[in-house]
Amino acid sequence: MVVNWLFLSLEYFLGVLLVFITVRFFGLKGIYALGAILVLYMNVAVLKAYDLLPGVQMYAGVFLGPFFITLVAIVTEVYGYREAQKLVAVGFFAQVVFLVGMILALGYVPSNEDWVHEHMKALFLPVWRTTIFSWIAFVVSGVFKARFQDFLKKTRGIFGKHLWLRDNAATKLAQLVDNVIFFYGALTGYFSLRTITVFLIWTTLFEWLFDYLDTWVVVKGVRWITGFYEEAMTTKN
Repeated sequence: MVVNWLFLSLEYFLGVLLVFITVRFFGLKGIYALGAILVLYMNVAVLKAYDLLPGVQMYAGVFLGPFFITLVAIVTEVYGYREAQKLVAVGFFAQVVFLVGMILALGYVPSNEDWVHEHMKALFLPVWRTTIFSWIAFVVSGVFKARFQDFLKKTRGIFGKHLWLRDNAATKLAQLVDNVIFFYGALTGYFSLRTITVFLIWTTLFEWLFDYLDTWVVVKGVRWITGFYEEAMTTKN
């Protein structure tokens, strides 16, 4: 379990590093590219389960994947919710293209020497109900996050004054929206509503807890971009 804690820490610091490198050197286009990569990563990595504590099972990508929402927050603050919605659209498009590509690859009849086909089927052949509700949850929660954070930014109260506060509020509500759509849509009929609700509550609380660790990345990323922009405008003038 010590090894798992080590890799969990590495996953978090890798996410921070990727966001900062992208913001610093590649700008908005780089954010789109990293966002698409993170979406594909978290959809595959989540298949890998491991034990973090006795009786506590985690899934790979629990830190690195959600940095996509960090990117959505940064884009919303700097470029507006319309660009953030484009980022969500890019992530969704990447998922669809990846799935279609894998289905085509699986459609080929494997040769006698092939040893990968069955493993690819286990990893990439979609369970359509789960996939569809996962996509719906992703798009709805991502758009909600961008619009609600933008709305809070324009208010005159404490949410309008404090980036960290509106980021946390918007992210946590978006996570709740995502989980409600996915759990009740994908799992109803397989589990009782009581069991699904328990899954929903514990997953959401866990995501809320870990979300705080990304707040400073959003604040720092926004300051970097707006600082560079203001400096460029001053020089130009």
